[in-house]
Amino acid sequence: MKVYELAKELGITPKELISFLRENGYKVSSHMQKLDDDAIDFTNNNFVKVNNTPTDNKAVTTSENESAKPQPVKIHKTFNPNDEIPCKSVTPWKLTAVGVDKNTVYHWEYFGDIEYIKYRDLQALRRTEYVTKPSFIIMDEDLVEQWKRELGDRYKYFKSIDYPEEYFDMDDDEFEDMIKSAPEWLGEIVKVTAMTMIRAENYPSIKKIRIIDDMLGTCIKEFI
Repeated sequence: MKVYELAKELGITPKELISFLRENGYKVSSHMQKLDDDAIDFTNNNFVKVNNTPTDNKAVTTSENESAKPQPVKIHKTFNPNDEIPCKSVTPWKLTAVGVDKNTVYHWEYFGDIEYIKYRDLQALRRTEYVTKPSFIIMDEDLVEQWKRELGDRYKYFKSIDYPEEYFDMDDDEFEDMIKSAPEWLGEIVKVTAMTMIRAENYPSIKKIRIIDDMLGTCIKEFI
């Protein structure tokens, strides 16, 4: 049984299940990974879903006068050097970054992992490939807005993507369109993820493998 299949049985998201398994010592890298019997039994016996009870379902109405009020001007947040900014890896392999003091080292094990980087260290990485490629994405919306010149539209490629295998959930035409317009660094993510899935026996569709080989100049189909 794969991660997403067990998550569906439990009525939770694959992301919730992966977090639970990792917290309990199981090595899980994607929603497509096969789980052994021990992991499945442990989850069934120990996972408890927290139900969020809505506080109020009453509709909120706004009067015409209130809606006509001018919107306040947004003031950007000011960051202090030691403020910690959550950053999520979008690199499907281990990633490290070194702080300005040369002693602080930030680690991400896999795509989707979150590390908190001090603002001063993030400033030092601002115009490097860590940020502009990107190797990780900044999760503070205010800072993303302030740095939009460096970031451009790169984050659109990670919208609704928690794990790189989810690129392969696209239909074939959508996948091909993405590859056509993909920057080089996104092509690398797709190629590495395809090989990782094959090694884990989570085979992408043959059509998608052909698209990658034809458009990115690989020979991945030879490994199937």
